Amino acid sequence: MSSHAAPAQDGLDHTGGANPGALWDGDPGSLPRDTRRTLVRLLQGPYLTTELHPELWNALLKDEADIRRRLGDLFLELVIDRAAGLAFTRNASDPTGAAPSVMRAMRLTLVDTVLLLHLRTLLLRANTPGERVFVDRSEIDDHLSVYRPHTSTDHTGFMRRVSSSVDKLKRAALLRDTDVAERYEVSPVLALVFTADEVAAVTAEYRRLLGEDGRDSSDSSESSGGSGGSESNGAPEGGLLGGGAPADAGKGGAPAGAPAEERPASPEAASDPVANSSEERDES
Repeated sequence: MSSHAAPAQDGLDHTGGANPGALWDGDPGSLPRDTRRTLVRLLQGPYLTTELHPELWNALLKDEADIRRRLGDLFLELVIDRAAGLAFTRNASDPTGAAPSVMRAMRLTLVDTVLLLHLRTLLLRANTPGERVFVDRSEIDDHLSVYRPHTSTDHTGFMRRVSSSVDKLKRAALLRDTDVAERYEVSPVLALVFTADEVAAVTAEYRRLLGEDGRDSSDSSESSGGSGGSESNGAPEGGLLGGGAPADAGKGGAPAGAPAEERPASPEAASDPVANSSEERDES
């Protein structure tokens, strides 16, 4: 009979009795420091880029498999666009429908969604891959003015709604301030949210609804100076704009103060909805 003892299964390094991956005494973790920081950045959202976070990007590519496994344990999946140099997390695509929605959802108004579609269109018009795209506030105002209710005389109220949408996308790091006042850089991450065909389909649907109704269908109370528009409907749950810290698995909702996930307004909208709306933070 063999006298060999069964191997230990407690995850400890029994040659020295300590966790070889520990960063401090008593640390149960096993990943390198930069890999852990990369996980934190992905969970905080809204996204990670090689431009803003070069060290974390390198750690992501080096330990991608481990990072995917850790996110998978939280019912999240990793999306990477190597050509664009960006990555983000979204709710896992569980065909059984049994996985909890880790990212809390908050719907977009029509103005929010139309602005997102316009920014995505500007990215599509870029002449070369990776070209930086910019937009002026005056261009945004002109483009969205067609969605102001034809019967409304409250121009000031509508412009407040536009300003609210611009601020929302700035907080989500989809619009970034430049050295020029009211001139913004459009984040290339939108290319992963809406395809060219989806942009055309959703825009055409909004134009059709606008022509039929003669008014902005998202906000019947706009002229009264309400809260900025009713919430939009019908998009699937998912991913990018509001990723914030994941919810506690036992509670199913995001922790207090966590950024919310945002979704496109139309049932014809992208399968990867707009989601991580956490504000851009300093590198973890």
